[in-house]
Amino acid sequence: MKKILIILCVFFAITAVAQDTYLNEQTLNNSSEVIGTSRYVGMGGAMGALGADMSVISWNPAGIGLYRKSDVALTFGGYWNKSKIREENRGAACLDQVGFVYSIKTESDVCPYVNLGINFQRKKNFGSNFYAENLDLKNLSQMDQLAELANSYYSNGYDLTKVPNLAGHLVYNGELPFDQSQQKYFNEYYGKCNKYTHHSEGSLRSWDFNLSTNIQDRAFLGLTFGVDNIDYDSWTNYYEGCNLHLYDDDEATRGDYSISNYYRITGYGFNLKFGGIVRPFESNSFRIGFAVETPTWYKMKCVVDMLSCNEMTHNESAIDPLPVFEFNPYTPWKFRAFMGSTIGNKFAWDVDYEYANYATMTQRYPGNGYSNEFGGIKDLDMEDHTHQTLKGVHTVRTGIEYRPISPLSFRLGYNFSSSPYKKDANFDLVKIISPYVDCISRTNYMITKPTHILSLGAGYRWKKFYFDLAYKIRHQKADFYAFDDSFTSPDTDFSTANPDLLNVRLDPVPVDLTRHSITCTLGIKF
Repeated sequence: MKKILIILCVFFAITAVAQDTYLNEQTLNNSSEVIGTSRYVGMGGAMGALGADMSVISWNPAGIGLYRKSDVALTFGGYWNKSKIREENRGAACLDQVGFVYSIKTESDVCPYVNLGINFQRKKNFGSNFYAENLDLKNLSQMDQLAELANSYYSNGYDLTKVPNLAGHLVYNGELPFDQSQQKYFNEYYGKCNKYTHHSEGSLRSWDFNLSTNIQDRAFLGLTFGVDNIDYDSWTNYYEGCNLHLYDDDEATRGDYSISNYYRITGYGFNLKFGGIVRPFESNSFRIGFAVETPTWYKMKCVVDMLSCNEMTHNESAIDPLPVFEFNPYTPWKFRAFMGSTIGNKFAWDVDYEYANYATMTQRYPGNGYSNEFGGIKDLDMEDHTHQTLKGVHTVRTGIEYRPISPLSFRLGYNFSSSPYKKDANFDLVKIISPYVDCISRTNYMITKPTHILSLGAGYRWKKFYFDLAYKIRHQKADFYAFDDSFTSPDTDFSTANPDLLNVRLDPVPVDLTRHSITCTLGIKF
């Protein structure tokens, strides 16, 4: 039997430990999430004008100003995904919120209440399982993209044996053949199919500290200082089946391989949120409001473990845990507007809007690579790629509440968030001249589509105590690509060597990211 290709993905110390446009957006974008108290969730998160709920502390800080009693609340529940992996539908229990508001009644007619609030709340759940299988790669391979990347480095005079990314490793181990006559790396793996399995868990959480006030029951102002904490773990496996055509005889040697990856991100960040609510008509409960949230300045650490396996020989190569690497992403500014009202003691409604331009997200690296500073060196090329890939996200939240009898409430909410990705988004590593690409160990990316959230809720009040329930379904789909196919474009090394594959494009693999959740809130107002 002819020589079998063995992909041994042994990476260097900084491989795969920074984030790119796709990972930053999918871990730090929480615009399409509604997590908090069960009343807040049941209303679809639309409480920016109504206020007087613990979870509005991070959405519109002025909403805490509507409290006239102190409040303690605890929210817990569970969630599960629609997507299954090997017939296993994983779910998890979670603590979504715990908080306290202390309402201080003053002797002033101008400012009758000053409120202090502190609240812990999940902003995003990373629990996700999906399986993406492409049974027709149209004779394209992940290795084709890596060969094109290797040619780019070679043409610019780099010593590829010293480049600490996957392409450089393949060159170093002689697994990307070099054509002496053409002075180029070439690849003819003719991929047939691939499979990608993903499991992740963890969450993005925040501690919010609020100061708010009431001005003559006509205007409400609030300021929230937020401290975010991220804990993200993912386990992935990429498998590719391909036919090698590297020899002159007629035998096509099978060259299947797989790569398993454990990826962990931890870190923290901080932001400020300022909001206001105005009741323009003295005899009417109609309210309008606004809020602004600064970028969240994050400081993160990441580590990755890898395992590669040749499917034919079952040879495995385990890689020791890599050293911690630091990076500092910044999220965009967020602008919100609200309106809502109550009708007697029976009915309440609220409509909220948010705009966040994720194309303005940036990433920096600490000056010496391991310092504690939040600033650092800006990655200008990755910033340019983010600008070309992402766009502004529009989020609309609507919610209603109905009380048939005084202690009992029913709620309905709907949330829409547009896709953060432009139509021509891709992951062409050759065109991203970034320090991140110099140590890239992955080629896959996913383009998420608009998010729709439907929620139902109910609540019961008894004296000082209250009990709320909520059910939420978060529906979102995505297009998954195991690698980018830009190397088939005209005037590339690959298309020149393989004219029959010119402009051949991969079909995206549809992924369903639908998630269900049920939460319960226990609270007391005094």
